[in-house]
Amino acid sequence: MLLHFMKSGSQSEGVKRLQEEYKQLKKDKTLSSIQGSAAPVKKNNFLHWKGCIKGPKDTPYKNGIYYFEMKFTNDYPKTGPIDVQMRTKTYHPNINYSNGHICVSYFSSWKEENNIRGILIAIHTLLSNPNPGSSYLSLNEKKAEEFNSKYATLDQEYDWENSWGKGWDANN
Repeated sequence: MLLHFMKSGSQSEGVKRLQEEYKQLKKDKTLSSIQGSAAPVKKNNFLHWKGCIKGPKDTPYKNGIYYFEMKFTNDYPKTGPIDVQMRTKTYHPNINYSNGHICVSYFSSWKEENNIRGILIAIHTLLSNPNPGSSYLSLNEKKAEEFNSKYATLDQEYDWENSWGKGWDANN
């Protein structure tokens, strides 16, 4: 019966909210200041998104392009993203080196009024201001700069439909 419900074209409230946020993101001029964007991986699946942010000035991540991916449930926005994973190899205290999981309080203290725009801003802020209280490793600016110049280039390619959960080596 659930399968019939989903085939009938009915959409969850979460998918409807994600569709509305996508429309708003396309119009949102404030995201241009952080040079960030996000969109569904496939036009017919609003529960799996990809995004990118340009590395903030005056950080080891400056001029880099950082790609990430997000997965949501039908309970969105009551629950936040299942996980947000960086796809660009990034040396950062709050990004798990083995799988790209991004640890930021915006996700763990999710509120229904939070949104994808806020996720992009939270990731940009985290790149500018690492949180030593929830770190996977210590900040090494020289190593971060090396990773930035080696991996955070414009020509990164990802198989977005098959990259989830595969960690850094999914496409390398």
